[in-house]
Amino acid sequence: MTRIQMPQLILGHLPFLGESYQGQLRNREYVGRFSKIENTIRILTKAVEEYGITVMGAAPASESQLAEQLLEAVRVASQMTERKLSLIPCLRIPLTIDGVGVDDYRRWLSYYEVERKIDGKILERYLDDPILQCREGWREKLLYASVLSTPYSTEEIERLSVDYETVRSRLDSLQGFDVLFVEPGSETDFLAASGRLDLLDGLVEWIRGIYGYEVILGTHHAGSTIPILEGSGIRFHGYLTPINQSGVMMFPTQHVALEAVKNASKPVIAIKPLAGGRIPPNQAFQYVYEIAGVDSCMVGVGSDEELDTDLKAAREWAGVSGDMFLGLT
Repeated sequence: MTRIQMPQLILGHLPFLGESYQGQLRNREYVGRFSKIENTIRILTKAVEEYGITVMGAAPASESQLAEQLLEAVRVASQMTERKLSLIPCLRIPLTIDGVGVDDYRRWLSYYEVERKIDGKILERYLDDPILQCREGWREKLLYASVLSTPYSTEEIERLSVDYETVRSRLDSLQGFDVLFVEPGSETDFLAASGRLDLLDGLVEWIRGIYGYEVILGTHHAGSTIPILEGSGIRFHGYLTPINQSGVMMFPTQHVALEAVKNASKPVIAIKPLAGGRIPPNQAFQYVYEIAGVDSCMVGVGSDEELDTDLKAAREWAGVSGDMFLGLT
């Protein structure tokens, strides 16, 4: 059995890339703040020295200028603190059909086809989710697609493929960093829903074989995806999924998603515990650690003040300080 240390508390990366989950105005504020690398370095250094952070999320440098700059900030912070800061980079899976990228909204219609059998009001849950609503034009575009478009057909699904050259470019940009896990993005849900676990399995084994990186699978549709992955035979270490008291981004329903999490045979890392800043930290982390009972939690911060407030609360509710282990049988 391979055993990999994972702390109970992980620092998220999206605020450093300009994503607040609170709308475009706050996003621009984050972009302005973290375009200055010294601001990112200061927060990372404080997170390491004062809160014992050893692992954080990341994105390949090829994703954006801010993603590249964040990796440089990680390098500098590690040198300044003389402590290793390991990464869990989120790797969006470049899926194509006949050379054309998969459309995001048709992908959501494919989720709808699966999840409406569980919850008849699932479309309203997609449309009303406060984090999804932060995507520009989300409601209008999904409603438009639901009327004028269709989920991917069986014939199209059969022609799905992974653009491995793009995957290689993204992973190459992480060379020189300590990568604890690679986390394929939300396309994991699409491959599970569409019955193309062969593509996901092939990608996981390719990442392990070419780069030596282990994989943890992310899902925003835990209630429908985790049961599928549980019986898949894919060799991965655990799950990364939204868990919060408000049920934000927990699909198809909060109850079904939480049941899937609690019945999972592999460890679970909670993301979006604050629902994008919509839940007070003490309340949020009590739910994640005590009620949901997860193994680990990832939280992003957009300022020094948020770092202090959120990480103090998280550390209190996490209980025993130290590392947990993710096992692969």
